[in-house]
Amino acid sequence: MSPQSDNRFPVNVDGNGFEGEMSADAAGITACLFALSHMSFQTNNEKIAEHYHLLREFALDHAEASAILAAID
Repeated sequence: MSPQSDNRFPVNVDGNGFEGEMSADAAGITACLFALSHMSFQTNNEKIAEHYHLLREFALDHAEASAILAAID
């Protein structure tokens, strides 16, 4: 999921101090990774954890991979 926009979005993560801008696509990937991570710990569901790892692997090939990884670190 990502916003349908050509704009860049400010992303600030209090937990690790990340501050930056991302495309809608990168911001959507980042938000989904956070949601999947949180849900996997709350439910202890292996399928959700698997989806987190699949999306993270997909993110590694994204043009903004370094920003995505920095945001979720």
